[in-house]
Amino acid sequence: MDAKRPGDLVYVLGVTRDELGASEWFAQNGLIGSNVPKVYGPAAMKLYKAVSEAIKKGLLASCHDCSDGGLGVALAETAFSGGLGVTADLSLVPYEGVRRDDYVLFSESQSRFVVTIRPEAQGAFEKVLKGNVKACIGVVTVEPHFRIKGVSVKNIIEEKTAELKKAWRRPLAF
Repeated sequence: MDAKRPGDLVYVLGVTRDELGASEWFAQNGLIGSNVPKVYGPAAMKLYKAVSEAIKKGLLASCHDCSDGGLGVALAETAFSGGLGVTADLSLVPYEGVRRDDYVLFSESQSRFVVTIRPEAQGAFEKVLKGNVKACIGVVTVEPHFRIKGVSVKNIIEEKTAELKKAWRRPLAF
């Protein structure tokens, strides 16, 4: 799941939807919500097969599912697990529903992945993923910072990845 090289492209695969019902984000903020994540079977199977093919062809440098915590957590884990940084733009994320920064970051829509690829693999990768929902939303950086532009293309997050990792580990320190 960890980013491997600065300069690699960051993609999100699959559709992010306004599905925060019972999400970590809503729970943290005292909300419940009614739009719970759903699995769209045929689209999910098509995407899984394409991701599997991309892996077999050696096109992916890293791959991480978007689950608990959504895209924001998956991007942060990808960055800090590799000791690198990520710069991403939420306005580029394929999204359906009320488009807010927190919703795009923390929706727990199913059947989504964050992948990184070498720039020279982009053409082959795009060919394998043809017909699936995908978007290049950023780049892996050598500087270990997590930078996110919001849906309005204004910077909304800038944090050292070491600080994110420390916060991520905090509940495990018992």
